[in-house]
Amino acid sequence: MVKRFKGNQAKPTNRLKTMLEFSDKWDLDQQDRYVFQYFHNKLKGLEPNQVNIHGVELLKAEDGFIMTAIIRHSLQKALNIQDIRLVVRDTEGKELARKDFNMEYFGVLNSLRARAWVFDFDKDSLLVSEDEIQDKMEFEVVFEIQEPAVSRFELQLDDNWSNGLTEEQRSSLSTTLSSLDSIKQDEISVSAFNLEVVEDGVSVYVFVRNSFNNDITISNLPLQLFDAAGDLIAQLGFPLEQFTVQPTHARPISLHFPETVFKKAAPDWTSWTIKLTSQG
Repeated sequence: MVKRFKGNQAKPTNRLKTMLEFSDKWDLDQQDRYVFQYFHNKLKGLEPNQVNIHGVELLKAEDGFIMTAIIRHSLQKALNIQDIRLVVRDTEGKELARKDFNMEYFGVLNSLRARAWVFDFDKDSLLVSEDEIQDKMEFEVVFEIQEPAVSRFELQLDDNWSNGLTEEQRSSLSTTLSSLDSIKQDEISVSAFNLEVVEDGVSVYVFVRNSFNNDITISNLPLQLFDAAGDLIAQLGFPLEQFTVQPTHARPISLHFPETVFKKAAPDWTSWTIKLTSQG
């Protein structure tokens, strides 16, 4: 009697093949179409509900490079691409360029379809020197997911700040707020904008920004303070009483670091940073 070996067997895959098509807005001769069809036929099928981009060729230009690629998908509905961010890497994973592209003219891609497209990476998009870009070099290209970000915040002032500020100071505070970098959606950000040396330590002024869609109440704010040398000067947890920040608002607060908690004598305050920590 022959016993069958019941080892680990490869599971059947459910990969889906796409059909290559070409945009009416791109005039390609028959030879170019054959080239793209050749590369498309070599690609593995897609898993269900997948969007993929595959680089075909990279040609160096006077101001950057030109990349051709094939975009394909296995969604159950048509794909209408609006804007994408692409990252080009070498075969070792080093990032060579990053750029956002408006795909208005790419058009709608029906389910299980693939389409060839050309992408122009100018000099400003390069992440390496131009010497590292070689004509017809091997490369890979990937989509970079762009997380939603919030850049516009309204100034939220409590009574103490409102009553203590002149119109000029209020305007200056708004200008400072608008100059801060965007933060991710659903995030609390603490950004310092001024440090004042006082007799018994330093007072640090910060914005607490709320990019959630609801009010956020903070009961404790643990911070580290660093001087120009990058040395940790102080670490404190600041207990707050019902410090609530409204959605897409920024609320300023002043925090005092007494000299008695300094970990270094005579800090260099020519520049400084704060860092939000998980512990007070």
